[in-house]
Amino acid sequence: MKPITVTRVTYDSGSRIALAFTEDEELSSIIRKIPGAGWSKRLHAWHIPEQENIIGFLLEKFRKRSFIDYSALRREALIEKVRSKSEETVRGRESETTTDVNQGPNLVQVTIRRRIPPPVKGPDQGSVREGAQRPDREPDQESVLRQVRQPVQGGAIKQVPEQVRQPVQGATQESVRGSGKGLGRGAGQKLGILSRRSEEDLNRYRVCLESHRYPPNTVRTYTTMMESFLRFVSPKEASECDAGDLVAMVKEYILPRGLSYSYQNQLISAVKKFYREICREVLDPGTFTRPRTRHRLPNVLSKEEVKRILSAPENEKHRLVLSIIYGCGLRRSEVIILEPDDIDYDRMLLTVRQSKGFKDRIVPLSVRLAEQIKDYIARYKPVMFIFEGQRPGNPYSATSVEKVFKMACQKAGIKKDITLHGLRHSYATHLLGAGTDLRYIQELLGHKSSKTTEIYTHVTEKSIQKIRSPFDDL
Repeated sequence: MKPITVTRVTYDSGSRIALAFTEDEELSSIIRKIPGAGWSKRLHAWHIPEQENIIGFLLEKFRKRSFIDYSALRREALIEKVRSKSEETVRGRESETTTDVNQGPNLVQVTIRRRIPPPVKGPDQGSVREGAQRPDREPDQESVLRQVRQPVQGGAIKQVPEQVRQPVQGATQESVRGSGKGLGRGAGQKLGILSRRSEEDLNRYRVCLESHRYPPNTVRTYTTMMESFLRFVSPKEASECDAGDLVAMVKEYILPRGLSYSYQNQLISAVKKFYREICREVLDPGTFTRPRTRHRLPNVLSKEEVKRILSAPENEKHRLVLSIIYGCGLRRSEVIILEPDDIDYDRMLLTVRQSKGFKDRIVPLSVRLAEQIKDYIARYKPVMFIFEGQRPGNPYSATSVEKVFKMACQKAGIKKDITLHGLRHSYATHLLGAGTDLRYIQELLGHKSSKTTEIYTHVTEKSIQKIRSPFDDL
């Protein structure tokens, strides 16, 4: 099932719903039949008219054909709700006065917006009397006008106080930073803004990644990273940059902010890909060097600890989702898109479809785990996915699975610094400890390279426990 990312966009001065997905003729033919649907070369996506209950309409339209990612619409609705409440509160605490001020032959109209602070409580917890002086009281209208009326040579206003200064239309703090090269690159400053040419380069980059069929998450990550780089070097364009700009971003932006090693590595990957595909005639991407590789061993759990975690949740769905992750060595993204048809009860196999790298694989299924899945499906009757969210047909939230695991660890008394992916690490480690060949484990986990699987040889107990410590010979 291909995901469709749903966003609200402005197209031809109107609001539209954009549907972005990797090229698929079946999905495109469905969208063509929607009244008012169209294709945008600029957005590189299909778009349809706004309508009431658009999410329900899309879920019904693409039911059992695609996964609808409408998180952007929900986030937008939440932001609008918070903004409206905030504006309503501010409007109730602000007063506005427009006054004409004579400046020689000129007449200046000044708008004074004055915030009215909430009542101050006294020692007796009562409100301060109306008209009483507050220690943090803002200047009144007369004091502001006295400063405005000060004439200077030429009849111009010498200094306009903060209360009557009007911001330049469209200007922001970030746009100020982009007004000069190298301004504000320290840890306390924000990034600059993108020029029109940079936006076009980013759009070409996005189209390039999508045409190469990169997963939506990879496209989003790479374009976001490249946008950060272009905003850092602003007002320079991408064609004017060299390897020194990337080094400067690491020194002046990433390190002062304490951003992670993985962030730095992803940024370099995104920039290298950009200059290899978009600006290859300008800069050799080989001049960008990566940070030193870190070799960290995965944190794993013992079988006893796994047993305590799997038995900790009281909810049947929570127990089963953690059991499948450990019992089959699945990733979080794989378990939430499992469908009932992916379970082969006759051959006792579970099929993982289109996982990382667009690869299918099969893994053996425990007899006891198969019975639990069959009982769960018979009781809950899922519409599309085995684990569905609050709305039928929608997959269970990946964030919710993480929370379920953390709560289970707390209840089981696990003190290790372990994540949900640790169940998958534990699955591989326990298989290796039981004598399973490393090549089979690589296939079960879906690893592209055997070097990725070899890391579990460093944490298995099978051989390490046989080593006798010289301390015992003292």
